[in-house]
Amino acid sequence: MAVLSNIEPKEVFHFFEEICNIPHGSRNLQKISDYLVSFAKERGYEVIQDKSLNVIMKVPGSAGYEDKEPVILQGHMDMVAVKNADCDIDLVNEGLRVKTDGEYVWAEGTSLGGDDGIAVAYILAILDSKDIPHPPLEIVITTDEEIGMEGAAVIDLSMLKSKKMINIDNEEEGVFITSCAGGAGIGAEFPVKRQEKSGIKCRISVSGLLGGHSGEMIDKGRGNAAIICCRVLRELLDSVSFNIISINGGVADNAIPPECDSFIMVDEKDIDKVIDSVKKSFDDIKSELELKDPGLLISCTKEGKETAACLDDKATKDFLKMIGMMPDGVQVMSAAIKGLVETSLNLGSMSTREDEIVTVQAVRSSIDSAKVTLLRKVTDIAEMFGCKVTVAGNYPGWQFRQNSELRDHMVAIYKKLYGEEPKLEAIHAGLECGILSKKIDDLDCISIGPDMQDIHSTKEKLSIKSAARVWDYLKAVLA
Repeated sequence: MAVLSNIEPKEVFHFFEEICNIPHGSRNLQKISDYLVSFAKERGYEVIQDKSLNVIMKVPGSAGYEDKEPVILQGHMDMVAVKNADCDIDLVNEGLRVKTDGEYVWAEGTSLGGDDGIAVAYILAILDSKDIPHPPLEIVITTDEEIGMEGAAVIDLSMLKSKKMINIDNEEEGVFITSCAGGAGIGAEFPVKRQEKSGIKCRISVSGLLGGHSGEMIDKGRGNAAIICCRVLRELLDSVSFNIISINGGVADNAIPPECDSFIMVDEKDIDKVIDSVKKSFDDIKSELELKDPGLLISCTKEGKETAACLDDKATKDFLKMIGMMPDGVQVMSAAIKGLVETSLNLGSMSTREDEIVTVQAVRSSIDSAKVTLLRKVTDIAEMFGCKVTVAGNYPGWQFRQNSELRDHMVAIYKKLYGEEPKLEAIHAGLECGILSKKIDDLDCISIGPDMQDIHSTKEKLSIKSAARVWDYLKAVLA
C-alpha cells in the first residue's frame, strides 16, 4: 500500500512516491528515464530521450491557452543516494522506504531525493491533469545533475521555442533564486605502493556528523568525516608507526561526508598509544565542533592479528600529508552580497583501490577567475604527490538578470497570494540555469521550490505543507 496516498496534494505525492520506488541515484538512471518516457507516450505527448537519458517533452496548452507563449518547466531526475552504515537497502536496485508523520516526508535510513524528485512530481502531476490551465509546456528533465550537471552539459535544446524557464530545484519556499555560483569537480588518483605487513588490524571510524549539501551548508562549519579521519591518522603518525590498509568515506563531491572508515596495521606493542592518540584527537575535534556539529563520534576498534597488503611507509605518510595540505571549506566570502559564500571547496569522497586512493572535490565560486585559481591550487598540491588529476563537470555561473518579465510576473503572483514579496537571492550552490542559459539565447529563468531540510543526507526531510503551497503557487503562475 502506498505510504503517501492520503497526503495532500494527492496528485503530487502519488508521483513523488512512484519516483521514490524507482532507484535513481546519479549514473543509475535508465529505469527512471524510461519511466518518464513511458509516462509521456501513454498520454500522447511528444517526447525525446537522448543518449545521456535526458528527457524532453512537448505538451500543448490547455483549452484557451493553446496560443500562449510556451514555458519551460525544468528539474533533474537523479538524486544523491546515500545511506546510513547500518541500512540494508541496495540503492542501486531498490527503491526508498518512504515515511511520513503528516508534517514531513523522509526515507528510512537513506536520503529522500526530494532534490529533485519533488520537481519531477510537480511536472508529472500537471501533465497528468485534465483541468489545470497552462500555456504550452516544454519539459526538460536532466540527468546526473548531482555529479556535475553532466546531462545539462550535453543536452540539445535547439528544438525548444520558449524563452522563459521555471527551474524547480530550490529548497526554501518564498525564496526565488536569481543567480548562482559556477563550479567543477576535481578528482585526484593518488598512486599506491603496497607491502605485506603483519600486526594488529585496527578500524578507526568517524561518524555521527550532519553532512549535507556542500553548496548550501558549506558555511555552517559542519565536520567533514573524510578530512577528520585523515587528521586523526596524521596526528597518530606523530607517536606511532603504522600503515594504512584502506580509507573510504563520502559518495559525491557535492555532499559533505558524514562518515568515514579507515583500517590500519600497527604493532601490537603500540595499541595503547593508538587508543590514546585517537581519544585525544576526538576530544580536540569534538570541542572544535561543539556548536556546529555536536554529534561527532570517533571510534577505534581492534580487529585482531592479521597480515595484509598495506600502503608502504611513504605512501601512508604522503597521502596524509597531501590531505592535510589541501584547502577545504569556505575560502572567501562575497564582498558584494552579505552572507554569501564566494569561493569554497569540499572533499566529497575518498575511496581506496588496489593501486590508488581516489579523492573527489567540488570547487565553487561566483567569480570564474577565483574558481580557476582554486582548481589550479588543488591540482598543484595533488601533482606534488604524484597524483593524476582530472577536472570534470565544469559549469558556468548564472548571472543576475536586470530586466526579467518572468521574475516580475512570479513576484506579482506571489504577492497576490501571500500578501508579501518573495526574497530574491543569489546562492553558492550550482544550478542548471547557468548551463541552460548558454544553450537558449536570452533565456529568462527563476528557481523555486518547497522547504526541505538536510538534503543530500540521511536526515533529509520534505515539508508537506510547503510542498502543497508551492504546488498551488506553481499552478497560479501557469494560469
